Amino acid sequence: MYKGRNLFLKRILALAMAGSLVLTFGCGKNESKQSGAGTDDRAQQSAEGTDDGTGAPTKKSDEDAGASNSADNTDASDESDSSAGEASAEDASASDSESDSASSTEQLESIDYTYKNFPMELSRDYTGIASGNYYTITLEKNVKDKYPKLQEALDNTSDALKADVSSFFSDNIADINDVYENGWGVGFESDHDMYPVRSDSKVVSFLMSDYTYMAGAHGVTGFTGYNFDPVTGESIQFEDVVKKTDGLPEVIVDELIKQNDDLKDYFGELSTDKENLLSGIPDRYKNNARMLAWVIDYDGIVLNFEDYAMGSYAIGTQSVKLKFADYPEFFTDTYNNYAGVEIPVIAEIARELKEEDKEIIDASTIAPTEKKVLKREEDILFEESGGEDWWYHATVHNPGWSAWCAEGIDTDPGTPSFELKELSSYTTDWIDEDKWAAEKGIRLPNTLPYTDDTYNYSAINNAEGGELSLTVYNHVDQTLCGIFYFDEFITPPDQGTGLFADFTEPGIDYAEVKDGILYVALGHRTYAAANPHKSYIVAIDTTTGETLWRSEDQVCGSHNFVFEGDSIICGYGFTDEPDYIYILNKKNGKTQKQIKVKSAPYYFVPQEDQLYVITYNTEYLYSIKK
Repeated sequence: MYKGRNLFLKRILALAMAGSLVLTFGCGKNESKQSGAGTDDRAQQSAEGTDDGTGAPTKKSDEDAGASNSADNTDASDESDSSAGEASAEDASASDSESDSASSTEQLESIDYTYKNFPMELSRDYTGIASGNYYTITLEKNVKDKYPKLQEALDNTSDALKADVSSFFSDNIADINDVYENGWGVGFESDHDMYPVRSDSKVVSFLMSDYTYMAGAHGVTGFTGYNFDPVTGESIQFEDVVKKTDGLPEVIVDELIKQNDDLKDYFGELSTDKENLLSGIPDRYKNNARMLAWVIDYDGIVLNFEDYAMGSYAIGTQSVKLKFADYPEFFTDTYNNYAGVEIPVIAEIARELKEEDKEIIDASTIAPTEKKVLKREEDILFEESGGEDWWYHATVHNPGWSAWCAEGIDTDPGTPSFELKELSSYTTDWIDEDKWAAEKGIRLPNTLPYTDDTYNYSAINNAEGGELSLTVYNHVDQTLCGIFYFDEFITPPDQGTGLFADFTEPGIDYAEVKDGILYVALGHRTYAAANPHKSYIVAIDTTTGETLWRSEDQVCGSHNFVFEGDSIICGYGFTDEPDYIYILNKKNGKTQKQIKVKSAPYYFVPQEDQLYVITYNTEYLYSIKK
């Protein structure tokens, strides 16, 4: 029998999960971190174009940092001058096929700088309880006066990184103190690691690996790319480098697989994760493609993907390099300045200094930050409720094991505002959904974890281990919608007596936010005779954290559900159990209508005023008549 876990433990475990969805301005040194899936190879790949197979770039010392900046310059000898500005006229004429812009920029000068790590530690009773760090970047004297705007931008970046760590301490001081007082012996970390990529009079580009650890099972890593125009000090825009994005997601995913051997087998086994990544890339173009964490190398651009971007945490972070020469149709000529000439060695241009002494901060001097929460349309001051920040961890309450509604909700099922009229059906032995989608030219609906136009959804389905939670992150506003615990749904009062009664722990099958309400489908993939409490939908108000309603059992075992008017279209069927499409009232979860089908509905695929329903062995096409 499942026993309730300590709420505090739930909180710190899920906060770590939330960090995977939140790419802050920075956070992340991966060496010797609890993360397990190494991640610091991103910048090294941008510097070398190689991968050590661990999924993490290894930061090089000054002695060994970088014989090269890309796969093309690994053979550069120590005797060669790294400055492209000193390329001879003979070198310039070596490639008559190169564009005028490429040959004319051979006089680019390197912009030398040093960078230095400043560690910070939050201390209590002479014990470190949280840590972080930031970097300063200082132009060398020979270029500092020439690029004052650049130095100003670099100083602002350093200030922002330091402020980010300070905010991390103040935002989480209550949890940090709780961890210490409970004797967990683990700390909170907000660490950064800097990797120079390119530095010349055209662009100064570097990558920051951002690691966050919040006393959970593991830390999470993301990336932030910085690309500055040295003259203006302004950030270079993605559109200044990439002239078109049509077809780019396919190129990115194909190159990811080519350049990262571990992804070939992974996506081969989990094709839905590949499709989710592919469909989610266009959303990453927003805000100057910040979620691509892109940096400009000497011969291309490097894109960096955070933990969970591929789908599974186990696959780690990933990066991919797109070379200007390989994909000229996608790139402007503006930053393709080294075709046919020697590429500089970044380690000889950007030098890391010995880190500064650690800054010790007394935890007693840190005041908690007053938190704010978005109510979808307006900012409101967050109100404490029972000492718990529900938006960090909302316990989804389960008043009973049959359909129910919260007080004040009208329980009238009503009727749908539309009619599903069957236009055609086709039955075979078995429908291969991926093949069907390819033949139709239609994308299958997303499955967890996935990203839609507004939200990232990621679940922990470990009911056997006592954890069932869903994290929802608004990637447009870059705010955490909430971490929702379904612990009260793990063990029903009557587990059943069927053959698989002991193996019916539920899982979160699908979730979607609509008009401020989070709808979550839960179920198990065994017989209803073993546990009849399966395949239902629960609705939660994301503003108040209140659980609004629970539908009847055995109405939503499909891989997804869709909204139409004030209704939800879903479906259920399992082996010898009845197979139906169900139409539910979106406001109370009551069943409005059910439509018999030949086998269990798997996918609901809207197409304008029509709806495909894909079952185990039958394709149905319905018109949606309003």
